[in-house]
Amino acid sequence: MSLKTPIITGVYHMPRYAITEKAGPFVAAYRNTGVGTVLDLTEQQAAHELRLGTLMPLDRTGAETQPLRSETQDSAEGDTANLPSVESKPRRNAKA
Repeated sequence: MSLKTPIITGVYHMPRYAITEKAGPFVAAYRNTGVGTVLDLTEQQAAHELRLGTLMPLDRTGAETQPLRSETQDSAEGDTANLPSVESKPRRNAKA
């Protein structure tokens, strides 16, 4: 019985991500060599860094991804527009 090497019929391309200005000295266990440096990472490797904003996805296609927060039309004011004002919140330890 001989062992055969499996034949790979398709090529898997890992998504590409660019390092942003928010990144520290290491990004996804790689040394940060500068803003705009492109890293090929799995989605799992990039997930935390994407949440932190230290990586930006480059290979985004169709419906499988949602727009980045900065690409939406909401402004920073729109994010807080529906929050109650500070005056309407009950005060703790307030004496009458």
